[in-house]
Amino acid sequence: MTIPRQLGPETGPRSVLPDYSRSNATVERMVANLDGPQSAARGRVLRTLAPAHAQTDILIRGGAATVLGAGSIIAIIAVVALLLGVEEGHAPGIGLLLVVLVLGLLALVLALLALRFAVVALATYRSSVDVTETGLRIQGALGSRTVPWHDILAIESRVIHPVHWLTVAVRRQDGGRVIMPAFDRHIWQYGAPTGEDVRGLRRELHRRTHGAR
Repeated sequence: MTIPRQLGPETGPRSVLPDYSRSNATVERMVANLDGPQSAARGRVLRTLAPAHAQTDILIRGGAATVLGAGSIIAIIAVVALLLGVEEGHAPGIGLLLVVLVLGLLALVLALLALRFAVVALATYRSSVDVTETGLRIQGALGSRTVPWHDILAIESRVIHPVHWLTVAVRRQDGGRVIMPAFDRHIWQYGAPTGEDVRGLRRELHRRTHGAR
């Protein structure tokens, strides 16, 4: 649809609307003109932070999930084989029950670990942190969340999480945390100093916090 710029010729040329041409950006331009240039700039992404070694991390975590999942399946098969080996009409002995119990617990632990590594691999594939004028937009494995600058108390770099283990989080003013999966660490990186991206977020937070005062 073409939007006319002028009213009828009998009243003379009078511009009443911006000249919106047919293009993929028509809607965005219309919204920007209605809200003003400052509204369009507020949600602008200044930069995007992503995992430093995403492909390697995905391969390692995906491989770990596969191996642990296979171990869990093998343990389950062993439990089934032991139970089927009991003669019909006879109850399993105490020793056999203990072995079955240990194998069952092992299968459960391996399955949980496999699930954990699979979730973290997915988070590594999808995760990012967008630094915008309004705050941080944090993308995780299952969705994204935006934390405004005024709601951020600190950027914590050594946070222990049951799924992400050692990672980085945003500490909110109410005491809550928002995990940033883009900065999850491997066990061999636990002793490494804080990365430049995290230090950059802290400098940006300090600049905006002190600049607002």
